[in-house]
Amino acid sequence: MNTPADAPQARTPRLKTACQEQLAALAASMDGLRVAVVASADGFPLASVGLQAEESRRITAMAAALDALGQRLVQELALGAQESALIESAEGLVLCRQVVNGITPMILLVVTGEGSNPGYALWAVKKAARALSESLGAPGSGAPTTSEREQ
Repeated sequence: MNTPADAPQARTPRLKTACQEQLAALAASMDGLRVAVVASADGFPLASVGLQAEESRRITAMAAALDALGQRLVQELALGAQESALIESAEGLVLCRQVVNGITPMILLVVTGEGSNPGYALWAVKKAARALSESLGAPGSGAPTTSEREQ
């Protein structure tokens, strides 16, 4: 797992450790996982599986943009709070989910290989986001409530 030293959040040992532990648990439980990254909502990588540090910075910046776009789209369509985004491609899935916590807004990005079950992948990512949230002291669903977003 890689955590770039220049990420401000990487200096918080509890945060870094919780992210690394949850990614390891997710990787162990999910067949076909290619990449898993926890990043701050503004795109700083905190921990990753399957990526080098330079790739991690680029991918987390795009994940933050995907999350922001999804939030805006859901808001524009008056669909309540966004929980996750799913992109299905010919060779796998990309899932992006928010991680509620009291430290910093974060996202969990997971990339799976071809043949992955979308339902299982969504469930596993939701479970991982919830576990990470709870390990950081915030009971939660892995998605922010409306009041959490407004703060």
